Amino acid sequence: MIQLRFTLALGVLLGTVAIAQGPPPPPHGGGDFFYMHAHMGAQKVVKGAPYSAVSVTQFTQTLADGSHIQRTNTSSVARDSEGRSRREESIGTIGALTASTASPKAVFIHDPVAGSSYMLDPTSKTAHVSQPRNFTLDSATEPQARTEHARSQAQVKTEELGTQTMEGLTVQGTRITRTIAAGQIGNEHALQVVTEIWRSPDLQTTVMSTTTDPRTGVSTYKLTNITRAEPDATLFQVPADYKLSQGGGHSHARQ
Repeated sequence: MIQLRFTLALGVLLGTVAIAQGPPPPPHGGGDFFYMHAHMGAQKVVKGAPYSAVSVTQFTQTLADGSHIQRTNTSSVARDSEGRSRREESIGTIGALTASTASPKAVFIHDPVAGSSYMLDPTSKTAHVSQPRNFTLDSATEPQARTEHARSQAQVKTEELGTQTMEGLTVQGTRITRTIAAGQIGNEHALQVVTEIWRSPDLQTTVMSTTTDPRTGVSTYKLTNITRAEPDATLFQVPADYKLSQGGGHSHARQ
């Protein structure tokens, strides 16, 4: 069962393993997904700004009776001076795969120098290898993104929030308010999705972001325990005793 959950997660997460520069994508797709990624710059490879930290992502949804559903995901993240990134988290805390049983761990390494990404399964000691593209709009998704952006552009308001200090870093804030007009998605009244993003110019990464969406609730992402020293180089390497699996296919021992 654990291996099945890991395999299912592989298909979902290999496409987003490189998003260690910022928060994970929002829980819904469409125009919001493309629009927010364009503003957050999640896929830019950053060199010369190493760090390690703990990222905490919390989702809170308020039900009609006033009660709440809350999920929290904590991950260890790191980036070296060459732009390699690493994220270690529990598979069981990701989306619909959440379960009450013990959750297997997974490690995601994105190496822009080698042009490869790896998803490590510590249980089977297998490294699933892929050659991902950076998050740029391809020929299939670009028309959709342009259509969604054009449709919503007049309904988007952006405000600069100035600077403040978070986790010992100077961060710059932006508030993005997107109004979904009545009837656009079957909604009776206009809806507002508000996102506040606080980014560090030094690290070129998001330190905190909060999205309030009446459809899904409140999601908050925050980096904590930030250390700006160069991480251990072995964090970005596949251990020698792991088998390699190309694109989730047949595994083979390393030479």
